[in-house]
Amino acid sequence: MQQRGVFTQSQAIDAGMSQGEARHRVKLGVWQRVAGAGFVLKGQPVDALTKAWALVVSWPAAVIWGPSALAIWEPNAPLPADRRVYGAVRHCHRPNRGLMPKRTELKAAEATGRFGLQVQGFHEALVDTMMMLDNRDKTGLFSWVFTRDKADPVRFIEAVHRRKGRRGVKAMARFVAMAERGVVSEAELLVACFFDQFGIGGWKANVRIALVNQPWRRVDFLFTKERLIVEVDSWEFHSSKKSFQDDRWRDGQLQAAGYRVLRLTWDQVTNQPHATAALVRTLLAA
Repeated sequence: MQQRGVFTQSQAIDAGMSQGEARHRVKLGVWQRVAGAGFVLKGQPVDALTKAWALVVSWPAAVIWGPSALAIWEPNAPLPADRRVYGAVRHCHRPNRGLMPKRTELKAAEATGRFGLQVQGFHEALVDTMMMLDNRDKTGLFSWVFTRDKADPVRFIEAVHRRKGRRGVKAMARFVAMAERGVVSEAELLVACFFDQFGIGGWKANVRIALVNQPWRRVDFLFTKERLIVEVDSWEFHSSKKSFQDDRWRDGQLQAAGYRVLRLTWDQVTNQPHATAALVRTLLAA
């Protein structure tokens, strides 16, 4: 039997091929190993789903876990290059030719059927993957998922809380804070906390704005009643000439749609908080 074109030497032998012929095809490269005991024919593309089947034909009881599961849910997610395939297993397995075991017994609610496989749920896979990544990759993945409305903040927070006491979960606290406020970066979290500190309410974070004859735009903060938009300028993402020009063009489009736009920098919020709060209040009252 083949799944996604993945097979094992044992399956080929059971189908009538001799052991010598099977070994010869491996030696000549006619069969290319995907991971573990899983092979595909030479030249066949190998994607996340192909790797997942290689895991299952090697460890039939495994559940596709973590980054491997997330790559199945969202093939375009910005995951670091990793040739390994991760599986949740009940019993002890050693890493084997690219297969990486995670010894854990997932609850029934944490796994679901997808493409004929048992795959860890999206939010659980997202959190477990983020716990493995460095800070920059964590932030990039979180931002990608939430700016595209792929994740539900409540389910994300619940998945983090269920991992209390596990290694790496403490670093997720700030992402829980972001999800609670609907922001997708540390700079936006800083501004949200700044608004809280000075009692400035009535805002929503990461809102889509419809523009006339233009694609919709997502803005950092929107005060709907006052039609005031607050954008956060972080040096990391707004330091080039192109980003400067893009921001001004974007501001012009929003102003043409009847919105006022205020840009706040990290320095204004951290080093001039009272003056900045007064400015925001003045604009809201205007």
